[in-house]
Order: sequence, then structure tokens, then C-alpha cells
Amino acid sequence: MAANVFAYSVQTACDKNGWILGYSVNPGNQHDSRTFKSLYDKIKDIGIQTLVADAGYKTPAIAKLLLDDGITPLLPYKRPMTKDGFFKKTEYVYDEYFDCYVCPNDQVLAYHTTNRSGYREYKSCGMICEGCPYLKQCTESRDHVKVVTRHIWEPCMEKCEDIRQTIGMKEVYAQRKETVERLFGTAKENHGFRYTQMIGKARMEMKVGLTFACMNLKKLAKMIARKGKRGAQKCLLLIKYTLFEPKTKKRFWSADQKRFVYSLKGDIHCGYLLF
Repeated sequence: MAANVFAYSVQTACDKNGWILGYSVNPGNQHDSRTFKSLYDKIKDIGIQTLVADAGYKTPAIAKLLLDDGITPLLPYKRPMTKDGFFKKTEYVYDEYFDCYVCPNDQVLAYHTTNRSGYREYKSCGMICEGCPYLKQCTESRDHVKVVTRHIWEPCMEKCEDIRQTIGMKEVYAQRKETVERLFGTAKENHGFRYTQMIGKARMEMKVGLTFACMNLKKLAKMIARKGKRGAQKCLLLIKYTLFEPKTKKRFWSADQKRFVYSLKGDIHCGYLLF
């Protein structure tokens, strides 16, 4: 989003059944990966096993945070941002033993330094690259030096790729469009979330919290209507323990229940989301 646009972005987390678990409101000119922590701190203690998010959250810092907390990050494939006609980063092979990269012409890119952003820089020898037949596909630098970067937490990103390619994870990620994307569509079409309607972060947080609470209650009301009288009694009992006796709400969480968070793209903790 452009920096000169007055707007807020709302990041929302929901479970696999579409119950909204938490939200955060941030300035619209901040990237999702930088505002991830504010929402994650609200939901990290609810027993998440797998967290599904879009490509905006596929960063080394987020991957390391989730893996360190014992959460399985499921992040989508992200196309390399390489100019047309140039070698992709995947065509430069990393040698873990010698800590260097090997280019498509079998030349070594040795470690040079680590920048402030946490990326290790590997550089080629300009004198060798000057006569390389693949120079125009490799770099446009005046000194003919190719630079390849590797984050210090790159192993965490590689672990995310292994998880993404695990059997069954493709089907899990596909459920994202049926959960949080559906919530986004409902909020935009029916509740005015397509544009910022209030001035001030506090007002927007109030609007978002009340709207998401109503969306959860609407979902609950539909469940009660389907279940009839017996279902209504069960739902009202769970609401009682959730809202008025929060210390006992842990009893409704099953120890072997698989819990998923399908997006990080209000504080509302739904004790009735698992039945």
C-alpha cells in the first residue's frame, strides 16, 4: 500500500473452522511481515500446531520464530524476484561444507561479509568473471562481480520448504481460501472493511473488535439453529464458561486436537470454536 494513503491494515487469525481467534490493526504503509509479531503474541498460547499464512509472511525471522516455538509454518511457494534473462538464485549451488556458492560456470563465490540485515554476502572474482561466457546472464555490475546473499536463518527457510512439500500439506493450505479469505470477503462486502472509515487507530481497533465479535456470534447463532434445542443448551453452556468463567475454559480444549491458524493477513478467544 502506498505511503501517502490514509489507511489501516487488519491482520486476522482464524482456526480451520472459520472462528476468528485474534486480530491486530496497523498502519497501512507497514508490511505484513513487520506487523506479524503484534498478532502472534495474542494467539501463540492457544495451542497452535500448524500456522498457515500467505507469501507476505515468508521471511527468515518469522520462520525461525515459529520453529523455535514448536509451531509448524506452512508458507506458500514464492517466485524468485529475478530479471528476465538472468540466472535464478537456485542455479547457484550452496556448498555447506566450504561455506561458498558455485555458479553455473563452476566458479566459486566466496564469503565476504554479513550486512546489517543479517544476510551473508558471497562474491565472485571480477577478473575471472570478466571473460565468462555467461556474464550477461549473471550480473550487470561494472566490476563484473556477482553477489549472492544468504540469510543467517536460511536453514529455517529450507525447513519451511520441506514442510510445504510434505504429503498432505498442499490440501491443508488449500483450506485457507475457505476460511480466512471468506472472512475477508464478508468483512469487506458486508461490514465496510474495504476502506478505512474512522480516524485513529483506537477507533479502528474498536470497530474491528466489535465486527469480528458479531461475525463469531452470527456463526454461533447459525450453529444453534441447526442443532435445535439440545444444541442451543450446549452452546449457551460453552458461552457461559467462556465469558463468565474464563479459568475453566481450558477444559474444552482437547489435548490431541489438531489446531490450525489459516492466516495472518478482535482480543477474541473463542472457547466454543472446537465443537
